[in-house]
Amino acid sequence: MKKIFTILAISALAITAQAQTTFNYILNNQGFANAQAITTGDIVAGKITYEALKNGASNAPSFYTAGGGTLRMYSENATGNGNSFSVKAVGTAKITSVKIKTSGLVGTDNYAPSTAIVSVDGVVVPTVYDPADLTGTYLITAATPASTITIKNGQTGTSAQIRILSVEVTYNPNLAVGDVKATKANLVKNTVVTNEIIFGEASKVSVFNMNGQVVKTADATENSRLNVSELPKGMYLVSGTVNGKAVSQKIIKK
Repeated sequence: MKKIFTILAISALAITAQAQTTFNYILNNQGFANAQAITTGDIVAGKITYEALKNGASNAPSFYTAGGGTLRMYSENATGNGNSFSVKAVGTAKITSVKIKTSGLVGTDNYAPSTAIVSVDGVVVPTVYDPADLTGTYLITAATPASTITIKNGQTGTSAQIRILSVEVTYNPNLAVGDVKATKANLVKNTVVTNEIIFGEASKVSVFNMNGQVVKTADATENSRLNVSELPKGMYLVSGTVNGKAVSQKIIKK
C-alpha cells in the first residue's frame, strides 16, 4: 500500500531559475556499516543534505544491512516523539518533492506505520492515503519550494519502526532569493465559505479535510462554484494546478 503525504501550501511561487533535478539516494549504496548510527550527511553535495535525530526514542536512527539495507527509525511509545529524518536544501537550492521508499507495507507489518508525521519547513501537514499500491512509499510534494522536509515516527502505544530503503529528492539547484516572487494564488476567491467555494482559476481541484481525506473533487473553471454545504464546519485545503504549478489554499467552512 502507498502512503502519500502531500504538502499543501497556501501560496504559489513564480520561479525563473533553472529546471528541477531528481536524485535517488539509495541507503544500501552508501557504504554504511551494519548497525551504524546515522546522524547527518550529504544526499547531493553542496545542494541537499539529511539529518536523522533520535528525539525521545530509546534507540538512535541506525542503518542495518538486512532487508535490502534500511535506515531504521524507532518510535517513542509514550509521546510519539520518535526518530525523525529530514531532507534539507543548502544555499540557493530548494526542494519540491521527496519520495521515501520503505520496506514495510502499511497494514501488513509495523515498518511503515500509518502514524508517521510529515512536515514542511516545520509545519505539520495532512496526509492522503492511497491503498492502490503495495510499494510502501511516502511521497511528500511541496507546492511551494521548501527548505526542509521531515518524516517522523509518531507511533504511540506499541513499538514500531519505519524502515527507509531510499530517498528520491526533486529540487531546484539554484533558486536564488531574487528568483522567487510570492504571488498569491487565486485558485479560491472566498477563503471563508458558507455553502459554496468560488474559483478564480480553471483547474481540476480536490478538497481535503484536516485528516488528509479527499472530501470533494471538481473540474473548476473561472468563477465556477462548488457546493460544500454538506461539509462539517472547520478548516479545509483546496488543491489544484494553476499555470502548470501545484497550488493549495486554506479555506474555513462556517
